[in-house]
Amino acid sequence: MAVASPGAYQTTFQVALRGGPIGPPFHSRRAHKKSRNGCIVCKQRRVKCDEQRPSCRRCENYGASCKYPPSPTSSATTSSSESCDSMAVQPSRTLSSLSVVQMVTKVREGMSAELAFAPRVIGDYDAVLNLAVNSFQWFLRSSTDTVSTPQIRQVMRREMIHVAFENPYLMYTILGCGVLHMNRVHPGNESRELAEAYFWQQAITLYSRALRNNIDEKSISGLVSASMLMGITSLAPLRFRIEDSWVFTGRPSDLNWFAIQGGLRCILVHAGQYIPGSIWETAFEISSKWECEVFKDEITQGREGLHPELADLCEIDDTTTAETSVYWHPLKFLSAYMGLEVNAMNASHCATWIGRVAPEFVTVCRHRDPRALVLLAHWMGLMCSLSQWQPWVEGRIRKECTAICIYLESMGDPAILPFLEYPASGCGYILQSKL
Repeated sequence: MAVASPGAYQTTFQVALRGGPIGPPFHSRRAHKKSRNGCIVCKQRRVKCDEQRPSCRRCENYGASCKYPPSPTSSATTSSSESCDSMAVQPSRTLSSLSVVQMVTKVREGMSAELAFAPRVIGDYDAVLNLAVNSFQWFLRSSTDTVSTPQIRQVMRREMIHVAFENPYLMYTILGCGVLHMNRVHPGNESRELAEAYFWQQAITLYSRALRNNIDEKSISGLVSASMLMGITSLAPLRFRIEDSWVFTGRPSDLNWFAIQGGLRCILVHAGQYIPGSIWETAFEISSKWECEVFKDEITQGREGLHPELADLCEIDDTTTAETSVYWHPLKFLSAYMGLEVNAMNASHCATWIGRVAPEFVTVCRHRDPRALVLLAHWMGLMCSLSQWQPWVEGRIRKECTAICIYLESMGDPAILPFLEYPASGCGYILQSKL
């Protein structure tokens, strides 16, 4: 299978910043005395069953499929059939078919023993578990809905969820994404904000530990899945202001949000041979075919297909290659994206630019190299123009784009100023020359 360019599958959620219904939260219950003749679900949950038939009230309240043990008069065949868990889920199905009790169990197990160390300021064990279950449900039912690429969305809802049951770092990453999405849609809940910080802290710690082990065919699905989701927290920070941009603070570390997006690229460079056979094989293969058509992999040097004015700015000629110019690859990808039809699917593709660029380009951006900043600002301006399909842009990208425009405009370089019109128009910044 042909593996697309590293970083091609960086995924971001469309985090809309408007309010809306969260949906009924799940509340776990403490252990009660078990009913002798209660339903199977209540016995599994260790709660008292009111024994109403055909469905007890607790199962109705929690949306679970109520199931009673077979009666003594049932035939052996019927007993054997009915004693099986009717809510069992095959790996290819979505988690929406799980009962509440199964979901709670799976989330608890996926969080492993780390859950016991959750800060008490979030609440007791049950409160943290409730937040985790709500975050998991939100991710499955809402966050994945915003992923524009059908193949990626399908894997996230199905195979990836089951990988998370076996890998706590991926479970915490999913919880972090779910609660982040919930917090951006409905901000101001202190407990959820604290849970967001905790889930991400656990995700990063456990993920870093997993990366220290050898990457092989068994671990690749989980590591790739987590890497695809990790970048969302830095692209949609809880609070970010224009003046916080690294172009103003002068701290290179304030651009770490950009470097993080290349995590998947690094994994694929070193372990791409394990993608065939992983849960991402088919989805990546489809993306690879699209890439070959759009980026024209056969072109490895020169100006063909590049934005001519930006190529001039970056001093790219017919002999330039990715090895001789740090700007060549970023501009090749950017030029292709700028020529795409404006629609939801292409907006999703354009978002992957940030995960494609090499670390060397990130380094020159850290040093506030004007030409690198122009290319970065052009991508940001493009994403701002596509924000109706990628609302997460409002979390950081629009403000960073504005900051770059202000910074470069203040330099007064006549070679740079003409290139600010496109990104400024995209992010809504009014250049001084336009006043």
